[in-house]
Amino acid sequence: MEKKKDVDLRQVMAEEGSRGRRHPSRAATLERARRISKAAAVLANKECDKREYLRLLREDFELQEGSPEFQDFERAWTEYRGKS
Repeated sequence: MEKKKDVDLRQVMAEEGSRGRRHPSRAATLERARRISKAAAVLANKECDKREYLRLLREDFELQEGSPEFQDFERAWTEYRGKS
């Protein structure tokens, strides 16, 4: 069994060793937050139609039409703006 001091030291060294590196899960979370913000801005724009919104999902977000994330965004449109 390791001493508590050794475990603490190893944890601190691991944390310091990863400083300055990008964390993939954090980067993915930030990217998703940016997508949601951009989609919300398009939803709020009354001049935007559903065709333009779906183009944003396909081209800007690079989502596949049948993917769960695409369907979530499409569902958000329907809930907020209706079927039009």
